[in-house]
Amino acid sequence: MKHPNYIFAAVPYMNAAPLTWALARPDSGVTLTEDHPSSLAAKLLAGEADAALIPVVDLFRNPDLTPIPGIGIAARREVESVLLKCNRPLARVRRIATDPASATSNRLAAIVLRHRLGLDAKLVPGLAPDEADAYVLIGDRALVEEPAPCGDQDLAELWRSMTNLPFVFAVWAHRRHHEGADDLARIARDACERGLEQIDAIAADYAVRLGLSTERCVTYLSERIRYRLGTNEMEGLERFWVLLQEDGLLDDVTTSRETSI
Repeated sequence: MKHPNYIFAAVPYMNAAPLTWALARPDSGVTLTEDHPSSLAAKLLAGEADAALIPVVDLFRNPDLTPIPGIGIAARREVESVLLKCNRPLARVRRIATDPASATSNRLAAIVLRHRLGLDAKLVPGLAPDEADAYVLIGDRALVEEPAPCGDQDLAELWRSMTNLPFVFAVWAHRRHHEGADDLARIARDACERGLEQIDAIAADYAVRLGLSTERCVTYLSERIRYRLGTNEMEGLERFWVLLQEDGLLDDVTTSRETSI
């Protein structure tokens, strides 16, 4: 089915591939572009994309954006690709180097350290990872990098152990009142269903790209990541919003938002 010349923007990481595999095919009828997660909301707001897979903090901070219900990137337990990598023992972590690619994961690190582990650590943007007590690392790099000197902490698992809820990292979103909103939602949902049918092929492709075993990639895509967002995921998203406010981690994030997904 042909669509208007819609542009979908997403991250180039394996965790997004089941959502974007069908969109990248020549017969998709849309254009798929890829960029760092921190750049995707700006593409939407500038009109450079019709829909984008944005970090949830960017959904919170931009009231002009609205989510496509039911689809995103979440984890119910450990995720393996959103890590706090510790150069010092965890109890001595005070300064955290942020990953410039994701405001969401950086804030998640600060929240779980404070509320789960009782550590009052500070996020320090621009600090080199090797100069920090610990650093946030996301995406495919987190899957392939060797463990840090004092070990790695899986931030999604720390969140689950603290809240007993899933964590939502990203959602498909578009500009509010986009005239093609229904069409964009249908395209994204259809692409998700088609992608989930291709997990084995996607895993085999990324195993070659990343130098990982196919089995590990299949496990990652089918067990670590959750693409259909339900009631529990929405409860986790709401809890994250509340803790962002309590901990003063909102900075320019708006306090007026609609996150019904």
